[in-house]
Amino acid sequence: MTLIKILFMLVVLIAGSFFYSLYRNDTNLFDDPGFKARLDIYLSDNRAETTDDHVLKELRTPVFNTSAEQLYKRTILAASSLGWQVASHDSDNQNAHFVVYSPIFLFKDDVYVQVGFIDMNKSTLSVKSVSQAGRADLGANAGHIRELINELKRKRLR
Repeated sequence: MTLIKILFMLVVLIAGSFFYSLYRNDTNLFDDPGFKARLDIYLSDNRAETTDDHVLKELRTPVFNTSAEQLYKRTILAASSLGWQVASHDSDNQNAHFVVYSPIFLFKDDVYVQVGFIDMNKSTLSVKSVSQAGRADLGANAGHIRELINELKRKRLR
């Protein structure tokens, strides 16, 4: 009977960690393209990246109404204010590499950012986030991208 209780508690602990991770990563499981499609993405991939036509609308390449130089500077500041480590940055090419640690197990994720020039008052932000370990990220990498974009929006860049 004790073995059954231990196994039950272990299953509850694992399931709780799983759903807490999905919740903490703000996975928006019920948004388009739907619960199953999002869950498949979050359970089968350990990276996320913005693209112009991404199936998840929050991972479509954002356009900001500011110069590329200003967006680059504010991106560095936003990442720092999120507590991310700046691993490297190149102001001439307007790209940067950040390291983000997960709060529970301290897994490391790499976030790569490239600012793109559209015109003098408009620029884009391409972001790629990759887990250094594991085969699935439970939405953590998409969460990093959302965090960065939301931090920039809070600073009234959009």
